[in-house]
Amino acid sequence: MTTYPLPVVGKRIEGPDAASLWLAVPQDLASAFSYRAGQFVAIETEIGGETLVRQYSLSSAPELDRDLRITVKKVPDGRVSSWLVDEVDKGDVLEVASPRGLFFKPHDGPRHVLLLAAGSGVAPMVPIARSLLEEGTGHAITFAYGNRTPESIILKDEVDALAGDPSVHVEHVLSRASDGWDGPRGRIDRDYLDAGLPAWAERSGLPPVAYLCGPEAFMDVAESALLLFGLGQSDIRRESFDLVLTDEDDEPPIPVTAASPGETGDCERISAVVGTEEVEVTPRPGESILDALLRVEAEVPFSCQEGTCSSCISKLTEGSAEVRSVVLKTLRQDDLDEGLVLACLSKPTSRFVRIDFDDI
Repeated sequence: MTTYPLPVVGKRIEGPDAASLWLAVPQDLASAFSYRAGQFVAIETEIGGETLVRQYSLSSAPELDRDLRITVKKVPDGRVSSWLVDEVDKGDVLEVASPRGLFFKPHDGPRHVLLLAAGSGVAPMVPIARSLLEEGTGHAITFAYGNRTPESIILKDEVDALAGDPSVHVEHVLSRASDGWDGPRGRIDRDYLDAGLPAWAERSGLPPVAYLCGPEAFMDVAESALLLFGLGQSDIRRESFDLVLTDEDDEPPIPVTAASPGETGDCERISAVVGTEEVEVTPRPGESILDALLRVEAEVPFSCQEGTCSSCISKLTEGSAEVRSVVLKTLRQDDLDEGLVLACLSKPTSRFVRIDFDDI
């Protein structure tokens, strides 16, 4: 994975255990750090003699903010998140990979955009909302954000500022609110969504699409409620960095075929496009596309190698592959239909496979 040194040009504490860091991008790296709302960057550092890589959503908005910003919340035993929140400060330099991810997809027409976040899951939601408003294409936005207490609300001023637009409805939901709190109490759970979704739909009158970011249990409950309310799975997108996949999650692999499918058979050659380079490798039997590329030390984006971080998202442009069904925890079937895959979960099924890590 290629990283670039970016200086920290600002830091702001966002509550008792969170902070925002602003990163300046030199002009010669502007193209490498061009990004879309909802994307993330990988931060690489060495702690205790071990090289660690973690992903953090960009909480800045493309075209609207000069510098990149990540907003980080400490997690239990989180060595990198604790280091970023407690130790990194203005003047330090971080090793940062180019933005990745496919959380947000532009819409052809006005939609009712449901942004459902919990805790640090707010980070990609703020730029998504800001970018949608900047478009001026008539979207309605419902932003429901769950936290424990008023003091724990990350980016509160920015979320509240969104409500100044008449097309945006914001609800803060607190699970440990004090007696003086007059907003919704509890969690963004099944009861809350069953009660709220009909009212939100009546308010907007537009076809809905939902974005979920937060703990896996929160997103599982939210997705279930949204599906029962009538949204299709392709209208629900999830972003997570604490997903744990096991073999028990697997069903039969999903075939993915490029527009140019090629000849089916044992793969003889994988060609991978990364930036201005194209790397080729002959995979070993049973080897994933990512494993084959890493074996020849190709500079492809990756991190977890388990399908949970989305760093190795890429597009199959020639040939065919089979992808572990757990990919649907991160991507959706319509993404696979477009040829998008996670290289770590994909095995070639054609004699030649060409995959592009930039065409996403």
